[in-house]
Amino acid sequence: MRVTGCPKDLLNGPCGGALGGVCEVDGRRCPWFSVMERFELLDGAPLLVEHPVVVEMERKYRGDVRIKESEFMKNLEKGKAIAVEFPIRLFERGERKFRRIGDIYTVPDNPLGYPHVSPTSLATWLKTHGFSVMPHLTAKDRNVVAISSEFRTALEFGFEGVLITTGDWPGFIIQSKPVFDLDSPNMIKLARLMFSGVMPTGEYVEVRERPFVAGTMNPNYPERVEGKRFARKIIAGADLVFTQVVASVEAVRRIPRIIEESKKYAPGEVPVVVSLLYPLTKELESTLRKMGIETGSSFQEIVEEVSSLELGGINLIVFEEALWNEKLDEAFEILKSTL
Repeated sequence: MRVTGCPKDLLNGPCGGALGGVCEVDGRRCPWFSVMERFELLDGAPLLVEHPVVVEMERKYRGDVRIKESEFMKNLEKGKAIAVEFPIRLFERGERKFRRIGDIYTVPDNPLGYPHVSPTSLATWLKTHGFSVMPHLTAKDRNVVAISSEFRTALEFGFEGVLITTGDWPGFIIQSKPVFDLDSPNMIKLARLMFSGVMPTGEYVEVRERPFVAGTMNPNYPERVEGKRFARKIIAGADLVFTQVVASVEAVRRIPRIIEESKKYAPGEVPVVVSLLYPLTKELESTLRKMGIETGSSFQEIVEEVSSLELGGINLIVFEEALWNEKLDEAFEILKSTL
């Protein structure tokens, strides 16, 4: 599957920046969005086209390796996992003392295209300080060699997991051209193969336990399109998924419908962790709506809705740099009383 006219030159499917079918880069109709909407009409077309390097690696595959044990994985099975997005800006401003809170720290990769410290490097620093970590690794601006290096680092430093996504468009902050060699499902497939011991060079290394491999889901997308995007990641081998930011009860309710839609194209289910922002201020809601993210519910209402469904847990993003620790404690009090 290939289409022309994508400003990001994406491979094999739409990114998360085409809400409502409109591209965030230039405001035109997303060509990939239309293809995914009409997919049932494309007789015999594969939902996932594998990169040549991935195809070659699969020939050397010897079997899966068990996932590294962690509090996050234990609580994920109970539907009570809590991940916390690490405050990158506090670290960049010189803060070096952080608490162990939640089950795992997630480290985003250049959110909104702003150039931050490398998520893999920061995850390595956190890991050497005793934290459980899951860096976000993006397809944008990395070829297969660079991506493989990130996965090898995750193996060697014993990361608990990696989250794989397309990556935020950089053009809003710095005028630059994104480069894609793999799409996110092919990155998921590459990670699963490397974490089983198969290297892109053809050599085999011994791996006794591996990081989990997480993909993403966008509940702000229509079910018909997002169900197919989700199915591609299940086909590729995602162990679980994290949603993009959810700011309404209706978006949470859309998650089970997306899962059902995905079953038309891929068997099985994986746990879903819902990403929530706190505090949900009026100013922040206005920004979210401009990004195509549905709003209209309180943090408490959203947490209650998540707790009523059979989901894996919550990924907490505290959007308050000056009072990060205080707001984190406030959010945790709500989570403890609800989950």
